[in-house]
Amino acid sequence: MTDQKPIRVAIIGAGPGGLVLAQILRQDPHFSVTVYERGVRDGSGISSLVGFRILVSPSVLDCLRSQLPASVATLIDDAIGVSQAQGNRVAFMDEKCGLICRLDVQESRDMCSVSRWKLREALLHGTEEIVEFGKQFSSYEQLGGESGEVKVHFADGDEIECDVLVGADGAGSKVRKLLLPNSQRSASGLTVVYFKAPFTPETEAMIPWKSGCVAMTPRRSMVVAYYKDRQRPYGPYDLEKIDPADSFLMFGLGCYTNEFENQSKHPDEMTPEELKDECLARAKNWNPLLRALISLSVPSSVFVSHVKTQDPIKPWESGRVTLLGDAAHSMTPYLGKGASSAIIDAMSLAKALKSVPEQGQGDFVKAQLSIYEEAMLKHGFEAARQSMTAQKFTFNAGDTPWKCWWRNVALKAWDWWMSHPPAIKEDFPVSYSEMKKGV
Repeated sequence: MTDQKPIRVAIIGAGPGGLVLAQILRQDPHFSVTVYERGVRDGSGISSLVGFRILVSPSVLDCLRSQLPASVATLIDDAIGVSQAQGNRVAFMDEKCGLICRLDVQESRDMCSVSRWKLREALLHGTEEIVEFGKQFSSYEQLGGESGEVKVHFADGDEIECDVLVGADGAGSKVRKLLLPNSQRSASGLTVVYFKAPFTPETEAMIPWKSGCVAMTPRRSMVVAYYKDRQRPYGPYDLEKIDPADSFLMFGLGCYTNEFENQSKHPDEMTPEELKDECLARAKNWNPLLRALISLSVPSSVFVSHVKTQDPIKPWESGRVTLLGDAAHSMTPYLGKGASSAIIDAMSLAKALKSVPEQGQGDFVKAQLSIYEEAMLKHGFEAARQSMTAQKFTFNAGDTPWKCWWRNVALKAWDWWMSHPPAIKEDFPVSYSEMKKGV
């Protein structure tokens, strides 16, 4: 870079994407980076999903570790959970645990299960001087001129100036709303209720197909997954609370918001216990194993997600304000790619900003942001399209019993046509052979 003062980068949001960008840039003396997070350090006040898990490919993790301080990379290794012998494969089943198809290709087997909580703790390591908590972003203004500075305003009346403003503030991004006021997010009509459950040797044996499943019924679904910590593989059997650093089972039960069993109040007004009762009521005619799993749910771990979709965004006239992750291309939760996409965006943006300029800083920053944004939007909305396809297969293609039957026939044909890696002997309550009997 040219001999100039450090480029000041202000990041709104301390999610995975914002923290990855900060960790990479803080090692480079050409940058002065600060993260502003509306929540508090211990995670309370932040989306409860910070305590759940994400799936990340080994190649993305390798690329990430190579760009971080050794101490942070070690902590990220500690956040990667233990996988079963056949990896992170998934069985798609009906509510009676009859197998429909298997997502059992090598790519899915190789995915790493990562604790969002432990990943957050790893990415916060060493950032005490560059992350400010309790800072609610309010607005910004581009000052123009040769410097191209951006003035950022906060809800407490504070204001700062920076050279680059990055909106990493999630799907409801306020930065995006100001930058692209015509961008639209629409309610899908679906609500997913998430719970954790204790992870013990006994509950581990209850996981369908050992690594998890998606149970699909007309207009409803249930996802079963888990995170098994390396240091603490099993936690206590406690139905009152789960430590965020513990291993856990997780369930996500999806349904159209206006079709909840409990019609007396909106889901946002229900207590955690009422939400658990809601999920049990939906499963009254399901396989006893699925009902037993739901009964293990810890009410205090509940998180309610109203699924929204976002219209694709076209590249905009780049100034000094940009976006990454869900702030740019939010997606449905049905493939679990949101956090991974944010990490990829952060690494791409860091690479763009660290590129050696051939001209003055002002033109260089704008040019690099433009290149980054075009590529980011392309791969981000491709991931969003794939997640929408998964949602449509789960819900739209199963809106009626008849459509559900045809969907299952199509998925069974796909399963027959696909090649799968070699299997090993199954030994758990819902075995592959038992599931095949229900087809």
